[in-house]
Amino acid sequence: MKKCIIFVLIIFVSSITFGETLDIHQVISIGLENSYDMSYQNYNLQTSKQSLYSSYFTLLPSAQYSISNTETKNSSVKTGSISFSESISSNDWRYFDIKKSLSTLKQREIELQLTRRNFIYNIIKYYIDVLQNKKLLDVVGQEVKIAKRNLEETKILFGHGKVSELELQQVEISLSRILIDSLKAWNNLINSKMELCFAINIEYNNIYDFTEFDYEFFTPEDFVFSEDKILSIAYEKENSKQVRRDYNQNKLSFLPTLSFSINKDSGWKEKSIFDFDNSSNPIKYSLSLSYPLLSPITNLPDHKKHKYQLNKAVLQLNNTIKENKKDFNFALMNFKQSKEYFSLSKKQEDLEKIHFEIVNERYRLGQADLTELENARKELFQIKNEKIQDYYNLILSQEQLNLICNNKMLKEY
Repeated sequence: MKKCIIFVLIIFVSSITFGETLDIHQVISIGLENSYDMSYQNYNLQTSKQSLYSSYFTLLPSAQYSISNTETKNSSVKTGSISFSESISSNDWRYFDIKKSLSTLKQREIELQLTRRNFIYNIIKYYIDVLQNKKLLDVVGQEVKIAKRNLEETKILFGHGKVSELELQQVEISLSRILIDSLKAWNNLINSKMELCFAINIEYNNIYDFTEFDYEFFTPEDFVFSEDKILSIAYEKENSKQVRRDYNQNKLSFLPTLSFSINKDSGWKEKSIFDFDNSSNPIKYSLSLSYPLLSPITNLPDHKKHKYQLNKAVLQLNNTIKENKKDFNFALMNFKQSKEYFSLSKKQEDLEKIHFEIVNERYRLGQADLTELENARKELFQIKNEKIQDYYNLILSQEQLNLICNNKMLKEY
């Protein structure tokens, strides 16, 4: 049974070693290309662009053309006309429509950036999970080798009568447990690779091998909270501006409306041409001032509604700033703690190595019992696992700060 398990592990490890290799930049590139969320936000952005173009076209003057054919018993007369007109007012809706379309487009651009950055951060998390499980699998493989070596040493000591049969069985049971742990570590690696493949929307294949990458750590002092760089704050600021414009537009309903319009008509009959200088169809100008007498009453509920919406937008903006500051402070604290944990775990690993080598040597000489040896081995490999986890947690904590502060993740994205 043990030989079968080891054989299966060898096959698994060899499939990793000789598989198709992908680095983190390739994975991110594939993910961005296949991402449903990115495609969805891109469509939203393109839709907003077309809405903006449509709002610009409303500035064009109105142009109308008509043609008619009048039939009588003795004659047939064809006539036509063309007219141009334009009107502007102090509360022209087209101005506000353009400003709203520009603001919406900016929000869609921010949403696209937010989606892209969150997606990249999640891919980094999945990728790091794969690397971590690979390292943990390597460590449990090392533990298997040492446990097998301890078993051989225990057999020799048993042959010399220095350990009991019960202690020999205990070593065999310990090896069996480690082999089970190795299978669990392998399954964790497979699951993490499947999660990563699903995240970047490709079919899982066990030949994929994801390579390690170099990483540069910064100091806590390198990270500074700046409202102007935070995308979620920029989004809420734009939303607040948009709501305020709606509020100001509504306030114009309480004021008199000044309007100016211009119109030019020209007609033709059969066998004639358009005559834009025809004195019978002069250019018409109109300037008017109007005021709906009941507007202070009829518009008051709508005005209050816009006022409340503005208050909500300001409240949401202030809350978003507060939440981002809190997230930054927690992320910075986590980063500092992660650096400290990783530094301590490296030192502790060196100490545990020395301690295990001493205990192992004493065990071979018959000066240490089995319990002391197994405890030393467990403590050594426990700190090895913790160091691996602390290392990748430190990477994630730094990337989380980059995400919050809108800095480049992995110094590139």
